[in-house]
Amino acid sequence: MSYEVFAQKWRPQFFRDVVGQVHVTTTIQNQIKSNRLGHAYLFRGPRGTGKTTVARLFAKAVNCLKPTQETDFDQSITGEPCNACDACKQITQGRSFDVIEMDAASNRGIDTIRDLRENVKLSPAAYKYKVYIIDEVHMLTPEGFNALLKTLEEPPSHVIFIMATTEHSKIPKTIVSRCQDFDFRNLSSEQIISRLQLIASDEGISADNEVLSLIARQSEGCLRDAENLLERLVSSNAKELTIENVEETLGLGSSFLLNELSESIIKQNLTSGLQTLNKLSRQGMDLVLCLNQLISYFRDLRLLAIDNQLGELIQAPSSELPTLKEKAQEISVERLSRIIRILMHANRDIKEYGYVQLQLESALVQINAIKEGIKLDEIVNKLIEIEQKIGSIETTSQSRHADTEGSQHIPQNVVEQGVTEPLFSQIQETPITQSEEIHAHGGSVDSPPIKSIPEVELKSTNTVESSPDELSDIWNEVKSRLPAMLNHGVFQNAVPSFDGKDHVRISCPLGKFSIADEDARKEITQIFSEVIGRQVNIELVKTEIIPKAVETLEPSDVEIKTTPSMRKRQAEKDEQIRPVLEMFDARILETK
Repeated sequence: MSYEVFAQKWRPQFFRDVVGQVHVTTTIQNQIKSNRLGHAYLFRGPRGTGKTTVARLFAKAVNCLKPTQETDFDQSITGEPCNACDACKQITQGRSFDVIEMDAASNRGIDTIRDLRENVKLSPAAYKYKVYIIDEVHMLTPEGFNALLKTLEEPPSHVIFIMATTEHSKIPKTIVSRCQDFDFRNLSSEQIISRLQLIASDEGISADNEVLSLIARQSEGCLRDAENLLERLVSSNAKELTIENVEETLGLGSSFLLNELSESIIKQNLTSGLQTLNKLSRQGMDLVLCLNQLISYFRDLRLLAIDNQLGELIQAPSSELPTLKEKAQEISVERLSRIIRILMHANRDIKEYGYVQLQLESALVQINAIKEGIKLDEIVNKLIEIEQKIGSIETTSQSRHADTEGSQHIPQNVVEQGVTEPLFSQIQETPITQSEEIHAHGGSVDSPPIKSIPEVELKSTNTVESSPDELSDIWNEVKSRLPAMLNHGVFQNAVPSFDGKDHVRISCPLGKFSIADEDARKEITQIFSEVIGRQVNIELVKTEIIPKAVETLEPSDVEIKTTPSMRKRQAEKDEQIRPVLEMFDARILETK
């Protein structure tokens, strides 16, 4: 008898032997038992997960000549093929005329499908059902799918279509809607290891759990790949498989070097990591496979860092679980996620550009530059501290300004003349007349001109003219009644002066004058009239004080003002704010 490879020799011959697809086999067996068979089935899923195997079992089960199993009291349909009758034997050997397997990749044209449409009309040659198994059905051309549509929807009662595909998205919706759709899933490492243990035990292969775990990881959930890989290793190393000869045969990095490289990444030891990578390269190891192993390793660590109860999800052997849990406690989930992201980007760049070792070295440099992330709660708390500190600075500045403003004394020459020649020789004044327009809050040139102030109802009818010497006290009283927005806005640092009996000129700084408006003038007019006891006309003028002129003021006459630049420098030098700025590599843009 000729030699059979493991994948063929160990192909399941009963539904109960199919690994990892219980949700599919149970449904099909129930349909067979109840004789409620569909006319078209679509098996979709990754390679090597049992799609063609289940299709053949289905063909044997519906054509089995001995579908029942006798018990002590009755006979029952099991839904399993007996594998003993002529039908089962011929289908297993591929000699049955009633089970037609075709590869859509090589028979994808419309002519093949037309022949199929003619052949389905013929009755089965020997058995009950004629079963068409179409593998890789997504490879059919659009014309082939269109030719299959009508036959697939209403085939003869003796025909069953079973289609298999690894790319479900390429199949037209019109085809999918005419089939019963079954989803085949990747196998877990435990399921693959269990099957490999059965094969190794029967074949007399010596392989410990660590070797089988490595094979399962390399197969990526595909049982057929795992069986083929086991056979290759047996051919290379006889039947004595150790982790060392398996790694050497597969071109993987040795476990010691990979552990050393992983440790270098965790401890951010760039020098050690580059040296270990160079050792792997010199030994002729496949660096792409080493990269995949690193990604799997850090993926396991991240799962355990999220919750150490997720041990059943990791790909590493269960014997390594305690060590992995200890490692997971040394590194945060955020940093592990960034490590995985960098390694995956390196894998993508290798496929696109090549230069495997250079890409891996660049990835190690990037990983080494990762700093441990700061938790969001800590960031929020630091920002709150900064906000409170800046707020306290502003409060101190405002209180200092209020004290200075309360004790401000306007010189006699300023009260009587508005300005004096030596002191304000460089002040430029532009009075606002009724014909001029105020550009306030982004107002346009077409803004309506200021109109005269309507008469206000005075609280006092006192007509005694106030002396200019009383102007300072009057102005302080007026400012105390002003709303805070005006007191610290338009009229902050403003200087009043009498220009006649009932005419008051208020000189506003150029920066504040830009936000003056009619409402502000009405407000100050009403309050000023109430304080002095008679109706007055207020005129707002803008002034631009050159710093050289300000220096001539006496210290008692100069207002102590904290500028934004001063507050910014004060905040940057603060002992509590400065460490936060250094932590975030930040700078203060603006203080208010």
